Amino acid sequence: MCGGDQKCIETLEHLFRDCSLTRRLWAGSTLGIRVESAAGISISDWIYDWLSYLSNTGGSEDNLITFVAVLWGLWALRNNVIFQKLDLNLFTITGCFYNSVREKIQMLCNSSPTKQPLSLLQTSEEGSSYEDREAIRNGHPVRLIGNHSNCAVVRVKVDASWVRGLDAAVGWIAFDHTGQELERRKVRNSAESALQAEALGVREVLVWAQERRFLHIDLSSDCLQLINQIAGLEKEDHMIAGILADLRDRLSFFHCLSLSFILRRLNVIAHGLAKQAMRL
Repeated sequence: MCGGDQKCIETLEHLFRDCSLTRRLWAGSTLGIRVESAAGISISDWIYDWLSYLSNTGGSEDNLITFVAVLWGLWALRNNVIFQKLDLNLFTITGCFYNSVREKIQMLCNSSPTKQPLSLLQTSEEGSSYEDREAIRNGHPVRLIGNHSNCAVVRVKVDASWVRGLDAAVGWIAFDHTGQELERRKVRNSAESALQAEALGVREVLVWAQERRFLHIDLSSDCLQLINQIAGLEKEDHMIAGILADLRDRLSFFHCLSLSFILRRLNVIAHGLAKQAMRL
């Protein structure tokens, strides 16, 4: 993943700490860890030292959860590259990494009676200089309204399917903050483009969330172009201008709502539901 330097053997130290890509991911995390000074220290000693340090500092539970989740994210990323043939470009790598970290944080927080899922929306000033525009391109979520840090979040994955001739469909699956499935839906509709189909899919989810009185939503889509346009990071497509205006009007209903990009390979259920709806 770091460019194929033949001199770099994939040791535990290289995978979890010393790889040039890994160094960037550690620095860009909320911990903002710089690993350059750790050369020569075994990975077991390095991890032990960090766990000891984080256990004796303020906000230690948050920091410990994040530290363990980043380790897991690096391992999951490595396995996706090897076994799932993940494309070796910065966009797919960082997207896969941050999705794995977020899912691990969710799981670790759910196992704690006192914690709610942490947010990766904020990065340490020392570790990252990315603004929202760069962050979303690299797979980070974009907060549209509110903050998820102190509330039970409903997570929704959405996808759309479209073929020429105005045929379209959307599918989504929703989970509560414990990971328990709440509902899955598939809806047949019509659209003039794939992007318009994706926008209608997001609108369907927000309408559903309003009907169910869910106020805290973390919504994932594999259409980065749409997320950029909803967040105002990209020029609007005239074909979805009306839908975008409606989406933004609905934001005032929610206490917190964020959008995040998800790789297609991690959105297979919603994708399958949309495909099923096309056959109805």
